[in-house]
Amino acid sequence: MRRRLSVEEDIRKSAITRHIVDGESPKEIYTSLKRTKPWFFKWLKRYQTGDVNWFKDHSRAPVRRPTEMSQGEKDLIIATRRRLEAAPYAQVGVSAIKWEIRKLSAPFPSDRTMNRILKKEGLVKKNFIYPQGSRVPLLYGGLRGQQHPSGGPGGTQVHQGGWPVLRAQHDGSLQPWSLSRVAADQGR
Repeated sequence: MRRRLSVEEDIRKSAITRHIVDGESPKEIYTSLKRTKPWFFKWLKRYQTGDVNWFKDHSRAPVRRPTEMSQGEKDLIIATRRRLEAAPYAQVGVSAIKWEIRKLSAPFPSDRTMNRILKKEGLVKKNFIYPQGSRVPLLYGGLRGQQHPSGGPGGTQVHQGGWPVLRAQHDGSLQPWSLSRVAADQGR
């Protein structure tokens, strides 16, 4: 199916035809069409290139994104992460990657950009010790807290920073402290 020319494209074609074929002056043409002088000469210049689609708009999108990282920089970040993962007891986060890249005297992007690159490559691991929603560790006690205080009738409490966080039931399941208090109050 052939696309119909837009009104603007028709105006461009008629303006150049009036100048080339009819010999009309540029000033008469662009004033009668209520256009500017640069507009007319832009399309005259495009016509003179010999392109068959001279009357069509060119894309205004940039040819390349100036802030996009080169493939070499991306490969350096990925290779550094894989090398750190292979080393025993090595940290593998963005800070460690930046440290290693800085030792090479190479430029490095922001932390967020590095995380995006690592996530796209599938190199970001989910943290199971510290769940995403809260920063309360499930396996470790706080500085003043106890991990295994004496158990009461409801089970053992796990404290964090002096406050009870979890209650370990006798069957081995963990229950948030706030829910265990509600259950204890309802049992009275």
